[in-house]
Amino acid sequence: MGERELVLAAQSGDHAARDALVDMFMPLVASVARRYRGTPTLNRDELLQAGVVGLLRGLDRYDPALGTPFWGYASWWVRQAMQQLVSEVARPLVLSDRASRQLARLKQVHSDHVQAHRREPTSAQLAAGSGLGAPQVQSLLAASMRPHGLDEPTASEADDGSSPGDLLADPRAEDAFERVSTRVATGELTRMMGVLSDRERTVVRSHYGLDPPQRTLRELGVDLGVTAERVRQIECEALDKLRAVA
Repeated sequence: MGERELVLAAQSGDHAARDALVDMFMPLVASVARRYRGTPTLNRDELLQAGVVGLLRGLDRYDPALGTPFWGYASWWVRQAMQQLVSEVARPLVLSDRASRQLARLKQVHSDHVQAHRREPTSAQLAAGSGLGAPQVQSLLAASMRPHGLDEPTASEADDGSSPGDLLADPRAEDAFERVSTRVATGELTRMMGVLSDRERTVVRSHYGLDPPQRTLRELGVDLGVTAERVRQIECEALDKLRAVA
């Protein structure tokens, strides 16, 4: 039975098909769980259980007629289930019983809205659905968020896998690097540019004035949407490549 047929059978209530579908996608669920393996007080089995719950939620809401691959849709629900579990055990604040009940109400309103409208609700919609005030909704949402480590990869694919720590500006490092003398002659740089990626080539050529006008790290950071510190890291990686082929 192919994936599409298995999904349709599972949606029709075939328990054997649901079990087979879970077995089929368990390796992908496990790959998502690895992102949270450093969470204190959570073990792999607990993350996998949450992932299966998310997978089945996705199955119940999946519409094959839209043409979206099943995992492409269900993976969002798998991540959401794991993130919810992690946030509950890693929450930086201890909520009162009343606040916990209000947060549970918010989560239910959120789930109902996503199921009905297939999109995330706004804070105003959460407030209207839960009967809570907008400031109270904001406070509860902030309290429920999981803190992110500075070395945790960001979600943006355009950021070359950088972490929040990479995106924090360090003026002392930026100013110091601006004063470092160029150790590779511009003539050699032009000859060896082929070993660099497009982004590295842009940074090097602009910072050293090969494509006038010469740009500072801060100016390049604005163009690339990252900090000057991240531009410095990209340039250092590029110079290491150039030295290796010099």
